[in-house]
Amino acid sequence: MDAPIFSHSIETVAVGDLTFRLCLIKDLDEALDYYVKTSPSDTDKIPYFTHLWESARVLAGHLVSHPGLCRGKRVLELGCGLGLPSLCASALGAAAVTASDFHPDNRAFFLRNAELNGLTNIDYHPMDWRNPDLDTQFETILGSDLIYEKQMVEPLAHCAANLLAPQGAFLLADPGRTALQNAVNAMENLGFAWELITVDDIWLLKFTRKDSAPT
Repeated sequence: MDAPIFSHSIETVAVGDLTFRLCLIKDLDEALDYYVKTSPSDTDKIPYFTHLWESARVLAGHLVSHPGLCRGKRVLELGCGLGLPSLCASALGAAAVTASDFHPDNRAFFLRNAELNGLTNIDYHPMDWRNPDLDTQFETILGSDLIYEKQMVEPLAHCAANLLAPQGAFLLADPGRTALQNAVNAMENLGFAWELITVDDIWLLKFTRKDSAPT
């Protein structure tokens, strides 16, 4: 089934010295009403992907400030939504970028944004963290605003751990939801050390394997 068409606008978003054109939904309530009518009992259809979250802006800004996290590396974004961090990774010279999301209607919105910015080294892969089906590992894994549902913390942690290359880094940006400590505990239990950076009201965590040198 084709993705629904919502009222939208093309806006320019600045990230450091980079600028991106993004197709943004004008009215989140319009999208919510659509999914309430078409999928009233399916929480997986909540259209989180239609909004540019502040955590994504902060994560993208961190990439611009630390281009070595992307340049020449394989980069995966989990729960990409509109995909601003993925677009940044591509513009910063990543060897390859894979953007992934579970929402069935996300693909068209993300690919539209990649097209608007002329970025061609990005693949889109629909993926459920509970059953990740990628057959490669990534030097950098990105995620922003991913832990609004506590039951997804453990699947997220295991997904990131399984897909992260031995010397890689998993960067998770979050506004400080109650499940954030659960995510830290889950990653620690899987053998990861972590660093914390705060930007305004956003918490940015960088996870690396305890037995590996940081990237």
